[in-house]
Amino acid sequence: MTALRETDIRPADIHAEYLRLSAADAERLFADRSVFAHRSCPGCGVDRPVRAFDKNGFELARCGECETLYVDPCPTAAQLAPLYADSPSTRYWAEVFFPTVAEPRRARIFRPRVERIIALMERERRPLDSVVEVGAGAAVFLEELRKARPTLSIRAVEPGRALAAQCRDKGFATFEGFVESLGDMPGWAGSADLVVCFEVIEHTPDPLAFVTALAALAKPNGTVLMSGLCGDGFDIRTLGARSNAVSPPHHVTFLSRRGAAALLGRAGLVQAEVFTPGELDVDIVLNALKYDRTAVADPFLRALLLGPDDAARAAFQAFLKEHGLSSHMWATGRRPGP
Repeated sequence: MTALRETDIRPADIHAEYLRLSAADAERLFADRSVFAHRSCPGCGVDRPVRAFDKNGFELARCGECETLYVDPCPTAAQLAPLYADSPSTRYWAEVFFPTVAEPRRARIFRPRVERIIALMERERRPLDSVVEVGAGAAVFLEELRKARPTLSIRAVEPGRALAAQCRDKGFATFEGFVESLGDMPGWAGSADLVVCFEVIEHTPDPLAFVTALAALAKPNGTVLMSGLCGDGFDIRTLGARSNAVSPPHHVTFLSRRGAAALLGRAGLVQAEVFTPGELDVDIVLNALKYDRTAVADPFLRALLLGPDDAARAAFQAFLKEHGLSSHMWATGRRPGP
């Protein structure tokens, strides 16, 4: 299989339209920023923000302790609710963007993700009889997981009405709502060997409450695994405000590696491990350079990325991945138990 490219999972034309709609929603829904709330670092909890840059009219700060990047002041969950309930950018994602890329992502992202998770659980000798996915979307990951392990007990948590219906139509028991509202609900609390959540943490204004809710779904000694955007990874660090990944109001939290580890601990999880299996950092920055030759100021990086040596670029991406420097991050932790 050829190397993964950004356009394989984010075609440039529909991605550009999604970003345009997101920026328009930011202006339409969040014109009054005086109602936003200041927050301490959503990763480590320390209140030492250092002004970073503005994007879509939102101010972003970088934590002076753990380097997490985050919107501050930030809309509350209640203020963000209309964005996710019914906005042009959200409808475009659900009706156009994701259906266009669902099958390419199944082959290039979801199937390898299932294989990596099963290998990780086997390597750690952790039980894997029951799984809950939070933010299950159209349940593509869960379909691939069911193919790989047909005897698993698999359930979904999905707040979107249409997407929750798709999960149920595919045969998965589904809670329609936000994970924070599950609380101690019988049958869900403490029920899963593995709780997974992919690319949701960057959307949450209160990651501590969110990860605490994930942990509550795990059995004692159960595993929580989440993925998301790493705020101190290569493409976000290099591009800053030019990064398409930094797209408030949809993305408001970009945990650093240290911030993610600290957050897991604050949520009561132990044996935290953070790694970055990303494959697209170099391609993302290269695409930004092709669009705007001023996107990268450093002459060495410009020469490396724009030069003719494909092998050097591939080796650089492998270096980022191996050393925890990619902007695509996985974080795992274990709920304490006897």
